[in-house]
Parts: sequence; structure tokens; C-alpha cells
Amino acid sequence: MGATVIKAAQAVGIEEKPEQKKPVLPGEVEKSIALGRSALIRNQKKAAINLARISKDSDRVRNHIVDEGGLGPLIQMTHSKSLEVQTCAVKTLAELAKTSNNRQKMLENGAILPLLEGLKHKSYEVRGAAVAGLGQIGRLEEARFRVIAEGATQGIVKFLLEGDKDNSLEDEIMCLETIYQLSQHPKNHTRMVKDNILPALFDVVHSSLKSNKHKTLAMKTISELCKHEGNHKKIMDFDQQSGIKRIIKLCEYYHDAVRIYAAKSVEFLAVNPFLVQKLTEEGVLDPLKDMIKSDKQNVVAAAVHALCALARDSQNQVLIARKNLIPHLLKKANCGVDEIEQGITLTLALLAQSNINRPKIMFHGGFKPLIYNAQYGKTDEVRKRSQSVLTSLFKLPGAKRDELVRRAANKFKEGLKMRRSKS
Repeated sequence: MGATVIKAAQAVGIEEKPEQKKPVLPGEVEKSIALGRSALIRNQKKAAINLARISKDSDRVRNHIVDEGGLGPLIQMTHSKSLEVQTCAVKTLAELAKTSNNRQKMLENGAILPLLEGLKHKSYEVRGAAVAGLGQIGRLEEARFRVIAEGATQGIVKFLLEGDKDNSLEDEIMCLETIYQLSQHPKNHTRMVKDNILPALFDVVHSSLKSNKHKTLAMKTISELCKHEGNHKKIMDFDQQSGIKRIIKLCEYYHDAVRIYAAKSVEFLAVNPFLVQKLTEEGVLDPLKDMIKSDKQNVVAAAVHALCALARDSQNQVLIARKNLIPHLLKKANCGVDEIEQGITLTLALLAQSNINRPKIMFHGGFKPLIYNAQYGKTDEVRKRSQSVLTSLFKLPGAKRDELVRRAANKFKEGLKMRRSKS
């Protein structure tokens, strides 16, 4: 019954028929490339339309187009007098960049330049294809730096804002994916912020009209840009010095992926000695505390890493204990996830550097995971920090401390095995 209704709707033009995929015929790639080399517009049209179609077929066909010398004619066709030829050529280049084998060849043969030029094209369709192509070729690390160094940021941001005007959510997602892809090169961080990308990203994150996928991609890029200390002041000064507050507020967001990347941003910002105390002054500890209480392991891990970064400051060490975070950390200390357990051990070790905190750590049993990790910690840093803190906590000579650590760790390990066998 349902199939009959769909066929009837298609017959009267109410519903579009699904596009039927035509097979790529033997010799079709070579013939299309040869036509593309022609100076005649009609031949270029045939070639461009055909290459745009067959490039969607498979990686094998995309590789074949490049291996047969298709890049040269395609680059030439992006400058054709025909808008249709230009559009198809740029779209084909974007398709070819989807295949990992093609990206290096495209970079070496100058295929990035027509994509960069496409960002300034009068046609929205061409600009969209150019953004998509740069996002695909940006999966190659060497290409990421080249794209941003050539000044692509402003063109991509402009397209993102145009997508907002046209209410094209799919184009916005594609554009945000491209921005994130390009942001992953460390040398691009400062250049992208200098090219004024922050307002567009914060607008997406705070917009009530954007989906959580939009917000996650934008927040992911912000956290990537936070890795470079050269951007920290600009993030802090953003929108009348509200950048830090905005990121802290996003740690409270209901969607896990957004607050995870907000917490990662806090972790990277806390490396800066001028911001590490400002973050706690602006109230970051409360949302991090709520994240640590979460049942989601990735949420807890992000909060623990952020807290560990904040705990490297002596004043923050006291504030973290005062906010009663130690009991919540200890509840997750034996959760079975190495990343979380080691992060909590390192955080406790940092908190124990404060004389004020040591009695609280002892009272809540914080020495237990330290004892265990002093003997069985999976990294040298975890073992050394745990041993160092235990020396301060118990004030015992080295030999006696080591013997106590060994016995206590064995006892703790046996108890852990028993609890796991019962569960």
C-alpha cells in the first residue's frame, strides 16, 4: 500500500524520484578527461557534468580520475566561461579529496588554489563545494597549514554566516566540520583567532536555533584553539571580557559532548598562570563538581583533567578542598577506568601539597588510592607523585614508608579483587 502511494505521488510530481546511480563504463574516465582538455565550452560541459557524476561512485573511481591525469583539466575548467562547468569542476575536486590517496597529489598539483578561489566565487553553490573540498583535503596535516596560511578562514566564516541566512543546516554542519578539521594544525590556532573566527563559533554555541551537533563542533573547535597560549588573552577579552565566563557556563550545558569540550577548554586555559586563578574566581569549580558526580565516564574524565590542571596552582588547591571536591573524587577513585583513576591520583597528589588539605585528605581516606598507586601506578609520574605525597602525609623515613606502602598496597589490592568478584 505504502509503495503504491509513493509511486502515485512520484507520478504527479509531488515526491521526487530517487536519483538512479548510473554505472561507470569502461573507458568513461579517460574519455571524460580527454573532453575536459578541449577549449570548446560544449565539450567542457560534457566532461565536467560526467566527471562530477562518476566521482561520486567510489574511491576506486576517484583514484582512477586522479591517476589518469584528471586534475589538470579540472583545475583548468574552474576558470571556464561557463558557470555550470566551473560549478561541476569545483564539486568534482571536492569529491576527489574524499579519498586519502588523492590528497597529497592534489596538494602537489595545485588543486588547493581553485578551491581557495572558489571561496570568493559569486555562486553560493561553488562556495559551498569549495568549503567542502577544503575540509576534505584538510584531513592531510600538511594541507591544513597551507589552507589557513593562504587566508581561507574569512571566506569559510563568511560562508557559515551565509548558511545561517539561508537556513541551510546541512551546509552549516559541513562548514563547521571544515573549520574544526583545519583548526587541528597547531600553527593554525593563532592565525584563525587573528582572522576573527571566535565570534562565529561563540554565536553557534549560544544560539537557540542550532542543533547540538552544531554546538558540539563549534565547542570542539574552541577547545582546540584554547591549546595555544597565544590565544588565551583574546579568548579572555572576547565580548567585553566575557569569554571565560561563556566557557564556564557551557560546562553546565545539558548535552554531554558540549560540556566535555568546555571542560577541555578549561584544562587548556588553566595552563596559563594568569588564568588559572581567574577560572576559579569565575566559579568553574561548581560545574566541574557536578560533572564529577556524573555516571558518564567521558564526562567524569574531562572534569578530572580540568580539575588536575587547576590544582597545579597553590591557591586553587585550597579552594578545591574548601568546595568539598575531595570526597567526590574519592568515590570515582576505584571506578575501573585507568584514565579517571590516574587523573584523580595526580589531582590528590597536587592537593596534598597544601598543608591545609592534608588532614582533609587523611580524614576522607585519600591516602588509599595514593598507597595503591605508589606501588602499582601504571606510569612513572603517578608512582613518583604518590610516593612523594605519602612521605608528606605520614612523615615517615623512606625505608619505613616503602615497607608500609608495600603492605598496604597488597592489602588494598586483595580487597579490590574481592569486591570485584562479588559484583
